[in-house]
Amino acid sequence: MSTIKNVVDLDDMFYENLSLGLAKKFADCIPRIVQVTCEKRLPCEKAQVTAWESRHNIYLPDDMKKFYLSTDGFNFYWSYQYSPNDIRRVGHIHFPHLIQITLVRDNIDTILSSSPNTAVTIPPIIRQSNYIDSTSGYLNHLNLNSRSKIFELSTITDLAKVCLVYETPESSNPKIFLLEMGTFKWQFLADTFTEYLRMSIAHLGLPYWELCFSSCGLPSWTEQLFLLLAPHLLEKNENRRLKNIVCVNENPPYNVLDPAVFRTKPRCSRQNQKNRLNNQG
Repeated sequence: MSTIKNVVDLDDMFYENLSLGLAKKFADCIPRIVQVTCEKRLPCEKAQVTAWESRHNIYLPDDMKKFYLSTDGFNFYWSYQYSPNDIRRVGHIHFPHLIQITLVRDNIDTILSSSPNTAVTIPPIIRQSNYIDSTSGYLNHLNLNSRSKIFELSTITDLAKVCLVYETPESSNPKIFLLEMGTFKWQFLADTFTEYLRMSIAHLGLPYWELCFSSCGLPSWTEQLFLLLAPHLLEKNENRRLKNIVCVNENPPYNVLDPAVFRTKPRCSRQNQKNRLNNQG
């Protein structure tokens, strides 16, 4: 029994570290946030990760691979109590199961229509985008071609897609961009998977937070939620808003998530975990 309890405690600690203690922050600092839930998931088997990489002929970046070997996705959500009888689901931080991360290249090629007598041509707005590389501090370019691979991490209704972008299959450092579906503009979000994860946490999982970095901006109802719960995230001089046009060498204004946290979850077989859950019942 004590062994089972220790495993459960370590499991809770893993998710607390992964979310940078967000649930505790809600309890201590932000009133009226209720029903905070973190869904616990089994880790991917190494063979599953290898099979996914083989299917798409790419390698996952190291931090993303460690994440999926610790938990097959992440689902954290919370509700806001507007009144005693009015509680609504508001916040949601979601990373899909590994198998749900799929290529969107075919969809984009379909959208980019071409005549029967000409090859598909990619407009410059799709093919190239300028952004600041936060590692080097220099202006960089996103150049897409027929060998590029674009994976969908999430969809923001019909407005945008959050994409993991490999400019070439050989790339070892894919970056995360927001693709605006109305204009097909690319907006830079994060250099790494870990950075995107901690940005999600810094924005409290508020609806459509990625649109803070878009040219269209937040819908008015979402902006009201930001003003209510996290007005500092809408400040005009917020460094991350300027990341794609201004070189900023300062440290990001949010907590640092150490990728080593992905290795702290106790490894156990699926059968052992099922047995543990049965014993608890």
